[in-house]
Amino acid sequence: MEVPLEIVLKNVERKEEIEAVIDEKISKLEQVCDHLISCRVFVEQNPTHQHAKHSYHIRIDVRLPPHHEIVVKRDSGPNAHEHIDAVLREAFIAARRQVEQIVDRQKKRVKAHTREHMMPAKLRKQLEADEG
Repeated sequence: MEVPLEIVLKNVERKEEIEAVIDEKISKLEQVCDHLISCRVFVEQNPTHQHAKHSYHIRIDVRLPPHHEIVVKRDSGPNAHEHIDAVLREAFIAARRQVEQIVDRQKKRVKAHTREHMMPAKLRKQLEADEG
């Protein structure tokens, strides 16, 4: 990455463990795209009632060249029983999917539609008949 990874943890317990999980997920993301510009991960733990579990809000911002920016947001929401690792995993899976799509487009792995294929079939047949 051109810009060092930025991790922001707000009201979070077990910071070292969470940072280790994020580092692992980022290294996997870099395997998909080795030319990431920057990545910023924001993790917030929202305390709820004393007897209930905490809910989490996660935001991942990834920038890729030339001008692509991916933003992934995940909340544990009604699933407050979800462990932070599960919410992080879901967020990074979504980010990875989006990065893969951009990389595929950049490498032209996505099927390019020609003008002929986008034409209505009736018109295409008429043109083929005129040529033949």
